[in-house]
Amino acid sequence: MTPKRAVSLDANVASATRRDVPASAVPDGPSLQQIWQARLSDAMELQRSHPIAARQPDAAALLLLLQDGPDVVIRQLPAAARDAMALCNDDRLSRAEVAARLSTDPALVQGLLRTANSTAFASGLGTVIGIDQAIDRIGQSGARAVILASCVDGLLSHPGGEFNAMAASVWSHMVRTGPLARVIAPAFAADGDEAFSIAMLHDVGKLIIFDRISVLRASRRRQIEVDSGFAHALLQLLHEPLGALAAQRWEMGARAASAIAGHHRLEASGTRDSLAEVMFVAEQADHAARRGQTLDLDVLWSQGRLTGSPARVSGALQQSLALV
Repeated sequence: MTPKRAVSLDANVASATRRDVPASAVPDGPSLQQIWQARLSDAMELQRSHPIAARQPDAAALLLLLQDGPDVVIRQLPAAARDAMALCNDDRLSRAEVAARLSTDPALVQGLLRTANSTAFASGLGTVIGIDQAIDRIGQSGARAVILASCVDGLLSHPGGEFNAMAASVWSHMVRTGPLARVIAPAFAADGDEAFSIAMLHDVGKLIIFDRISVLRASRRRQIEVDSGFAHALLQLLHEPLGALAAQRWEMGARAASAIAGHHRLEASGTRDSLAEVMFVAEQADHAARRGQTLDLDVLWSQGRLTGSPARVSGALQQSLALV
């Protein structure tokens, strides 16, 4: 994939009239809970008017499950996972101490080593074989992202049938988007490690919906029948606010919740959210690369009302994708 010629726009000039999202708050406007309820109402209307889903009891039952509320719909992380992430946030611990405590979980060790030796982190560098070296390379915030993604992967159930392939595709997309978000983040004056962490779970709302399908399948003891076209529309409609609510529940922070809630850049806001802009571009870059298409940055900057530097994004993407 080769990005087209970028429009002339400088991040410092473009962002001068907007304030960025503060670390302690999400953007002004409706709360995430209000947005979620509004989107859920839209989804119910969509199901009732859909030519196929309207006649499918499973489609209606799925929406009823989603109405149970975020505290029920979004699973809480196990205590062990919360403890592992807390280790990565504890400034009192040395890297060696963090590594020693995390090394007791083979799955986490494997995930950390795989990330540290990926092209995103290991280009031109040797292979690391120790967890302490892995954390040195990806940083403690990167380690926290890997731990969280690994825990979520084990936490959410597989939906079965054709939905398994859809869920696997979402996971693969998020894994590929993380490194892209990391390399383009400086073009938006955003932190690369933070962008990587958020991108690793930016579509997690979709996985939570698949998890509800698995709950429905277990209760009915059979494969769930929901029209694929309706399922795709439902995922697009609901995954942003649901993913943002998950970020809040899992204590990823307000900035992560805001970026996940707005990463499709559908609604204009007077508050600049540099991380949401990074998510928007990184996601589109991955989609274009997967399809073998050219990424038109001019169009993206217009569609997403972006304020970063497209020239820097173009250079970063060309260098990053050349390594894949």
